[in-house]
Amino acid sequence: MIKRKEKIYYSIGATSNGVKTDAFTYFLLFFYSNIIGLSPGLASLVIFLALVIDAVSDPIIGIISDRTNHQLGRRHPFFLIGLIPMTFSYFFLFSIQQSWEFSQMHIFLWMLTFTVFTRLGMTLFDVPHRSFGGELSNSYSERTNIFAWRELFLVAGGLTNAFLAYSVFFRNNTQFKNGLLNPEPWTYYGLTGSLIMMASVLITYYGTLKKSKDVNKFHYSFTIRQIFNQILNAFRTKSFILFFLGYLFIALSWGLSSSLQLYVTTFFWEFDTSKLTFFIPIYASASFLAFYILSLVSNIYEKRTLILFALLIASIMHAIPVPLALLGYLPSLGSWNLFFATAPFLLVTSTCLVASAIIRESMLGDISDEVELSSGLGQQGLMYASSSFIGKLNTGFGILLSGLILEFINFPQGSEITPTASQIINLALTQGPLVSILMFIPFIIFYFYPISRSKHKEILNKLKKQKTY
Repeated sequence: MIKRKEKIYYSIGATSNGVKTDAFTYFLLFFYSNIIGLSPGLASLVIFLALVIDAVSDPIIGIISDRTNHQLGRRHPFFLIGLIPMTFSYFFLFSIQQSWEFSQMHIFLWMLTFTVFTRLGMTLFDVPHRSFGGELSNSYSERTNIFAWRELFLVAGGLTNAFLAYSVFFRNNTQFKNGLLNPEPWTYYGLTGSLIMMASVLITYYGTLKKSKDVNKFHYSFTIRQIFNQILNAFRTKSFILFFLGYLFIALSWGLSSSLQLYVTTFFWEFDTSKLTFFIPIYASASFLAFYILSLVSNIYEKRTLILFALLIASIMHAIPVPLALLGYLPSLGSWNLFFATAPFLLVTSTCLVASAIIRESMLGDISDEVELSSGLGQQGLMYASSSFIGKLNTGFGILLSGLILEFINFPQGSEITPTASQIINLALTQGPLVSILMFIPFIIFYFYPISRSKHKEILNKLKKQKTY
């Protein structure tokens, strides 16, 4: 049984990824395109290239971490190795100034270099960190609780970053009606984020150092051929294949949704920044609700049942607001009444998505046990790296797909151009109902997920017998 204090020390590390993810999702493209002056096409290309490079590194880091034997354990050395490139590159990424008068190519190379190294540093920390969470306990239910704590701090990191951005660094003033256009605070924004990331990694490192010795060591020699055989062995496992395919479509659908979200909130719902700021407490409430609900039901229901329910409710609730608005059943666009009318849909959808993410992380620990039973090797690093690989790669595809959709509906570019009503409606229908339809694909896939509570208990018993011989 893992103490609550140990779960918190472990989970604090996820704050760093929350800060990075929020910055890269909502602020990075805006900063380089609107403040520094890099072409939006080149800036988007940087984000895609960095995601692809980072995604390829995930399984490599996972495999190396699985096979590391060190006096600090096989995960903790990577916490420190990833710390320096992660934090320093993040700071330099936002430290570039307009006054430097770099060419487009110089800005492109600067952004590419520090985006890639920030992501690689985070991968060096995050993949072993997630793997370590799966190794803290082999309990079917306790794993869900551990990753619920982790998801809570992950979301808290992102919300803290958003709060500091909108309420501290980029507040509107007499000179800049839109505070995001003020070039002065961006360096301090980057410095603050890097310090938060550094603190969270160091806290989780020292707070869990004693537990690192409890993790099983790797006692076998290995070759490149053996590594590829182990990867193939994982893909022979039905539960891993279903997880891989299910998460692939989840990441693709919500990558598409998040890429178009700012367009829809601005042009379809017509919300200004004062209302967008109030999304933060909604997302925070969703995280706490998911954590609380799962703490009540994870000991009662199977993980398969919980993730199916979460996916079904999320897809339904996400699809409803746009048709209601088009049919005239919602208050006037841009109003506070509209905000409060749509807020419950956002709250329920976000709660279900956070819950599904927690359950998926817990599932990976169980799948790792099943793969270890068939191969004789513990490969939590490879399992969690595969999850990270899917998420990053499909985020990149989501960005490309959203760009293709904008091109297909001839959505205009530039702040001075107003899109037509039909273009706005097509955009909203894509980001809303179409994404919900895509969500039914993973619902069908996870329906066949085979690891139940009783089957996992059977796997653990067989593993115990296997290790005694």
